[in-house]
Amino acid sequence: PPAEIIDWRFFFDVDPAHPAKPSRRIDGRMAHPLTTLPVSIVGNVSTPVEGSLAYRDLQRGLALDLPSGEAVARALGVEPLSPEEAGLVQHGWQGETPLWYYILRESAVRHFGVRLGAVGGTIVAEVLLGLIEYDPTSYLAVMPDWRPELPAATPGDFTIADLLRFAGVA
Repeated sequence: PPAEIIDWRFFFDVDPAHPAKPSRRIDGRMAHPLTTLPVSIVGNVSTPVEGSLAYRDLQRGLALDLPSGEAVARALGVEPLSPEEAGLVQHGWQGETPLWYYILRESAVRHFGVRLGAVGGTIVAEVLLGLIEYDPTSYLAVMPDWRPELPAATPGDFTIADLLRFAGVA
């Protein structure tokens, strides 16, 4: 329905008369409702902390043997956050930072929460590129040398905003 169509002007600078609205900054704080998830979602728990999304994410990370944020940073050749930058020392956390929390803190500390850092950005980019690479119908698979040729606001720098303008949805 027309009332549910996305107004892309809120997300990308496609119209100078309507500048995009910035999102909230990325940080490591958890919204209060996520610290006490409903019983309908978590079931009966032994202690209140077990109903927290953070606790459940920590347990899942341990169960799946996910690497720490620092381990991923080292594997990527990126300077890891210091324990102080990770922000868990003051809470008595010992050891390296869980990956999900590290990604949030990396953004907050290294990029003022405006964008993902090297670890988080690499993970997101690798997933997206992997999906495209393994899709046999993607442009990358069918035409690996293809580059956008559509009009761009800045020649040679084709962006999502350019695509939205070309598609006539913004």
